[in-house]
Amino acid sequence: MTIPLAAVAGLIVGLILGATVAGLALMERPRRWVVCIRLPEELHRWLREEATDHMCSLKAEIIGRLQASFSDESDRILPWPV
Repeated sequence: MTIPLAAVAGLIVGLILGATVAGLALMERPRRWVVCIRLPEELHRWLREEATDHMCSLKAEIIGRLQASFSDESDRILPWPV
């Protein structure tokens, strides 16, 4: 039983085309994480007020605080216990 040349050529072209489309789709995606969090109502309200005071979005307020928490902690990180 032999496979016709046209079938093999179609399979190869299909695989190459599929890999190309998949590669382009993966390259076009932004390289960031999407995180959903649940906040208590009072914390959400407080962060929203702080964001309004700083004239930024709630998302920018949360990200700014998260980034600041890492920079403040960098000099307090202890080495791994041996």
